[in-house]
Amino acid sequence: MIRRGRTSATLGRLAAIPALVALFTLAPAASAVTPQANLPDIEDEVMCTICGTLLEESQSPQADRERALIRKLIDEGQSKDQIKNALVAQYGPRVLATPSGHGIDLAAWIVPGLLIALAILGLILGAARLARRPRRGDDAEPLDPDDAARLERDLASHDP
Repeated sequence: MIRRGRTSATLGRLAAIPALVALFTLAPAASAVTPQANLPDIEDEVMCTICGTLLEESQSPQADRERALIRKLIDEGQSKDQIKNALVAQYGPRVLATPSGHGIDLAAWIVPGLLIALAILGLILGAARLARRPRRGDDAEPLDPDDAARLERDLASHDP
């Protein structure tokens, strides 16, 4: 005697196998496709070598020459990294708007992160210190009777 419920469940699992095989074989190919580079995406990561501003903000003739080179390389089908490497080869490393990650440029990446971490640590320590501090109010010690009497006299002397 064959149970139909079990057989249909097994057939359902077998039918899913080709879909899984297709998914695992096509996923690496889909991730290997690099998006086409475009001018606005590159302009905000490179500098005009004459005026030292981002290429997207610069209106100098040098910026126009850099844009023309970028457009030419995009038309040739080069990736964003290839275009940036070509700009570095043509104009030097100062054309890149981001620090290189070597030598003194490494500090441009590390110092802001350290400052943010120190600020967060300071806030945490300050909050912990405030939480440990005893609160004034209901649990305050009562005044000494002599001090209470003196306080009453002083307050009464200032009443109009």
